[in-house]
Amino acid sequence: MNTINPLSGVPPSGSALSRSGGRAPQEQHVLPGQFLKALVLEAKTDNRFIIDIGGNRLLAQSEAPLAPGQTLQLQVVNATSPIELKIVSDTLNQFLGRSLTLIGKNIDISTLFQSLQQAPASLAELTPSTRNVLDNFYSLQQTPLEGDESGAILKQLIDRLGLSLEKILSLGDKEGANNTLKAALLELGQSFKGADSIAELTSRALSTLELFQLAQVHLDGDRQFLFPLPLPFVEQGFLLIENNRQQSENGDYANDEMRFSLHLTMSDIGHLRVDFYHSKEGLYVRFHTESQEKTDFVSQYSDELKSAISEAPLLSLTFASDATDPVGDLMRLIVPEGKSMLDTKA
Repeated sequence: MNTINPLSGVPPSGSALSRSGGRAPQEQHVLPGQFLKALVLEAKTDNRFIIDIGGNRLLAQSEAPLAPGQTLQLQVVNATSPIELKIVSDTLNQFLGRSLTLIGKNIDISTLFQSLQQAPASLAELTPSTRNVLDNFYSLQQTPLEGDESGAILKQLIDRLGLSLEKILSLGDKEGANNTLKAALLELGQSFKGADSIAELTSRALSTLELFQLAQVHLDGDRQFLFPLPLPFVEQGFLLIENNRQQSENGDYANDEMRFSLHLTMSDIGHLRVDFYHSKEGLYVRFHTESQEKTDFVSQYSDELKSAISEAPLLSLTFASDATDPVGDLMRLIVPEGKSMLDTKA
């Protein structure tokens, strides 16, 4: 395993989904498992390097053959002195090794919740906060997505996942952190180490959350946002948002463009991608299915789809038959052809 040992303090960088900005370096503000981006600025003697993490220049030591200009993806192995960071050097293998997690139910905790209900004595050992988080998250997942409340329910589910758990902790909000699914799963993982079924289900859900955290690191964090879809009826999938809005000096948006797309696999329809493009003029929507037969089927509901869109003028609704596997879509987003986790730009 290639590692980096910072010889000066690592700055508090928030979470895997945020950047630290230009704050002064302080030690022990990172958390085990957290993902960081770093740029190699200078190679010195004795395997020492100057690296940049979130705008902070750090002296670090590593046996890895690094070169100025390399962009590194790092994961915190040890957050106490001496701090140790692992170079995640093979993106494709890292993700493919966890692909079974991604292509299963997307953070559907129904089976886990039911398994816990069958072990009431052990369940009683969990903190009230963890029991409450699991109960509320399960209840939300079972709530039908109907009417105007469906968007609010999905937002609650995503907000409660804990994709920004590390950032919440770094801000000192322990209560907020404890109210996330990831925190609850971490406690479960510790409490049920000997229970094979529960431990496996917990590890599976945790790996999925960490996968999406790692995926976000590889996107443009200022304008691209990736979210899992924790819905029981979605076999696999995610939501990608690309915000291209440009704010003018007076606070108005000169460019109000926003793109977002749903990448899904569902049992009845198969692979499905829905692209949305929103501008000041209105909304463009395009449905992609995996075959002409399914495109013909979906297009039969054009009138219903048009009537369901009321937030913005619908300028265009079109259909295509070129949908691909969401797992492959995610791989192409994270690792474009010819790219790797170690991005050399010297």
